[in-house]
Amino acid sequence: MPLIVLSGPPCSGKTTRAKELYEHFTNLGKKVIIVNEESLLINKNEGYKDSITEKMTRGSLKGATDRNLSKDTVVISDSLNYIKGYRYELYCIARAAGTRLLVLYCNTPRDLAKKWNSERDQSVAYSDKLLDELTNRFEVPNPKNRWDSPLFTLEPQHTLPHELLFKTLFEVQELRPNYATQSQTLSPANFVHELETKTQEITSVISDALQSSMVGDHIKVPGTEKRVVIHSKLNLVELRNQRRQFYKFAQLHPPQPHLIADSFVDFLNSSSN
Repeated sequence: MPLIVLSGPPCSGKTTRAKELYEHFTNLGKKVIIVNEESLLINKNEGYKDSITEKMTRGSLKGATDRNLSKDTVVISDSLNYIKGYRYELYCIARAAGTRLLVLYCNTPRDLAKKWNSERDQSVAYSDKLLDELTNRFEVPNPKNRWDSPLFTLEPQHTLPHELLFKTLFEVQELRPNYATQSQTLSPANFVHELETKTQEITSVISDALQSSMVGDHIKVPGTEKRVVIHSKLNLVELRNQRRQFYKFAQLHPPQPHLIADSFVDFLNSSSN
């Protein structure tokens, strides 16, 4: 069954949309589970107060999503889902389960979100400081990214397009497990373009992950089942340097096109030695 990823800044109406989705699909006879901080008994002000607890919160949410995603359950990820690297990880979970995914972006004006937060009970409202910090760090979903597609953008005045959502979730081809690792034939003329595209994709995911990862973390990246290990030398400058070096190396010793991502990850991990 599908995974619905709600994304948006704090207090942008995600939980309201999640409840609407829950009611709609339940009425259609579907089994639906909402995964959010409340369902895991996580206080948001505590769960996002610093990078370490935020990482733990995301890990708990991701684990709950993974556990509940099955062939007979619609899972609604009702959290911030505001980092594109994290949304990519959810995409990988859906792909591994062989199920469909869509992203629903709550595009709510900042002033309105602040107003809604101020109207909440103080026990569940964000602090003003945390609200601003999380809003400033929000990365808007981009339909050009496969992990953000299909993307539905909803403003507060919009109603849910129930029929279109149903068709997208239940009448299109499901994600195929490990598709990114399957061999694809490329002409030599396309190799450089593929090399550029895949290494840039991986570099972007790692750059995002560096904001909240610690030394020793294993980062899932596009195109491979291998993980990039965060080491003490790895920063944005070093990452760019490593990509340039690999680019030159790969042109002299080209890997098979379907192994470009594997080779780049191996190259990055070897730089820590």
